[in-house]
Amino acid sequence: MNPDGRHPSLTTTLGLVFVAMLAFMSAYECTKQLISPGITLWESHVVTIILTSTISVVILFFPLRSLYRQERTIREALAHEQDARDKLRQSEAQYRSFVESAGDSIYTVDRDLRYLLINARHLARRGLSPGAYAGKQYGDFHSAAEIECFEAEVRHVVASKRSVNNEYEQDGKFYLRKLNPVTDPVTSEVIAITVISSDITDRKLAEKNLESINKKLNLMNEIVHHDILNRLTVLNSYLSLADEQTQDPAVKKYLFRSEQVSDTIHSMIHFARDYQRIGIESPQWQNIHTSVQHASMSLKIPQIAIDASCSGMEIFADPLLEKVFYNLMDNALKYAGPSPGVRFRCQSGVDAFVITCEDNGPGISPDEKENLFSRGFGKNTGLGLFLIREILAITGISIRETGEPGRGSRFEIIVPPGAFRASRQKP
Repeated sequence: MNPDGRHPSLTTTLGLVFVAMLAFMSAYECTKQLISPGITLWESHVVTIILTSTISVVILFFPLRSLYRQERTIREALAHEQDARDKLRQSEAQYRSFVESAGDSIYTVDRDLRYLLINARHLARRGLSPGAYAGKQYGDFHSAAEIECFEAEVRHVVASKRSVNNEYEQDGKFYLRKLNPVTDPVTSEVIAITVISSDITDRKLAEKNLESINKKLNLMNEIVHHDILNRLTVLNSYLSLADEQTQDPAVKKYLFRSEQVSDTIHSMIHFARDYQRIGIESPQWQNIHTSVQHASMSLKIPQIAIDASCSGMEIFADPLLEKVFYNLMDNALKYAGPSPGVRFRCQSGVDAFVITCEDNGPGISPDEKENLFSRGFGKNTGLGLFLIREILAITGISIRETGEPGRGSRFEIIVPPGAFRASRQKP
C-alpha cells in the first residue's frame, strides 16, 4: 500500500503476480528436474513457467480490474463526502457566527415546537443560561395564550411555506416577530421554523408620539379653519351691506373685487382642509356609481349621465374619492356654459381600468394641458385639479386630460391592476 493509503495500480499488481508466478514455477520445475533428470529444460521448464504465469495473469485480470474500479469509486465517494462535511461545517460556523452576532433574538424550533437553536441574544433577553433550553419546548417557557398564538402561526407557516410577521407586546416592550420556514431540500416540506424577534419599542413610541402630534395639529387646524371661515362670513356680510349703502361706481367696483378676494380665500381654506385630510384615513373600496351620485348632490348640473359600464364597479382609493368627482363636475359647471352636461363612462382592460369624465364645454387648449394639474395653475385658485391628482396618487391612480379643444374636456382616470374590481351589489 502507498504512503497515502491507496493500493498499487492494476498494472503493478499484475506485474507482481506475474513475477511471483515465475519464481514459484521456477522453483517447482527445478525440484521436478532434480526428481526426473531426463526431462529436457526447454520442454519441461521454460514453456511451463511462462505459460502458467501468463494464464495466472489472465485469470486474475478481470476480478482485479473490477476490484480496483470499485475501490476507486468508493475512494471518490469518500472524498466527496468529506468535502461535503467540510463545506457543511464551514456553513454551520458562518451561520452560527451570524446568529450570535445579530442584534435580534433568533431561535429555531421544529414542527413540535422543540428548540433546535438559540442565540445568545435571546438567552440574555429571557434571562436563562444556554443549557436551560436543552430538550425543552416553546411551551415550557411561555404562557398558555402565547403558546396558542405561536402554534397558530407555526401551523400557518407549515401549511403555506411562507413567512409570517406579527407585532406583540411583552413586559412593556414591543417586538416584531418573523417566522421563516426551513424546508427539506429533497421533499420541500417545512421541517423547522426560524424565528427572528426584533425590538421595535423605539419605533412604536415614535409612532405614538407622531400620532399624538398629528391629532393636535389637526385639531388646531380645524379650529383655525372654522374661525377663519366664520370671520369671512362676517366680512362678506359687511361687504354686502356696504354695497347696499353706496351708489358710487368706483366704490362698488372695489367692493366687488373685495368679495372676489374673500371668495378666493374661502376656497383656499376649503382646499387646505381637504388637503389636510388626504391619507389620514386608510384607502378603501368604493363604488364608482355611488360616489359620483353623492358628489353631484350639491351641484346644480342639469345633465349628469353615468354609463352602465360603471355600475357595479369599485376602485381602491382614498376616502376623498367623492371630492375628485365633485371637482371634475364643478369645473364643468364653471366652464361649460349655460347648459353644462357631464358624462361618466368606464372601460376595463387587461392593464388598467379607465374612468372617463366628459363635458360639453369649450375644452382645454394644448398649451394649457402640460401644467393643468400643477398647483396654482388655472383661472381661479388653481387648486382643484392639483387636489384631484394628489388624492388619486395615494393608491397609485393617475389622471390625464385627452379632450380636443372646441369639443369639450375629457379627463381619464387610470386605475392600475389590483385597484379595481366588480362589487357584489349594484347601486
